[in-house]
Amino acid sequence: MTGDPVADVLPVLAEHAADVDQESRFPVEAMAALRASGLMGLLVPKEYGGLGGELRDLADVAGRLAGACLSTAMVWAMHCQQVDTIVRFGRPALTERLLPRIADGSIYVASVTSERGKGGHLLTATAPLAIDGDRLRIDRDAPVVTGGLRADAYLITMREHADAAPGQVSLVYAERDQLAITAGGGWHALGMRGT
Repeated sequence: MTGDPVADVLPVLAEHAADVDQESRFPVEAMAALRASGLMGLLVPKEYGGLGGELRDLADVAGRLAGACLSTAMVWAMHCQQVDTIVRFGRPALTERLLPRIADGSIYVASVTSERGKGGHLLTATAPLAIDGDRLRIDRDAPVVTGGLRADAYLITMREHADAAPGQVSLVYAERDQLAITAGGGWHALGMRGT
């Protein structure tokens, strides 16, 4: 171990990068290394066990990771965007429970923002949230969720209610065991193929 968690994980990323790209597969080994390194919690404040990094740290680390495996860098950076959103906008009951789990590598958060008919526009949603007793009901079709089948949790953009305008959006945090997930197809893209 070098004391530099990024330098410590780069050999794992580089070792598997060609296979991840060739097979168009999720970078399982690299993400395991990132979980163990503490880098999943780069943007988690130190009081929650994270590294307390800032957005410039995200850019620096993503660039270094991308030099070894572009797919891993993209998956990790998108996770970090979700973490930053939780840190900045999450309710205290959520952040106090969740951020330590992200910091220790237990939670990988995927983004569910794309939607059929509207693409990836972040500030609109088509599918409405519905209240079902004391629970929220989410019925959502997302054509692309980077790492979605491997994620532990998701941030999901939803229209606030059935009568809300498309720009009235709520961001919902849900863990995998709270959802029924069906994969609609494989990932076939040029470049970042393992995502």
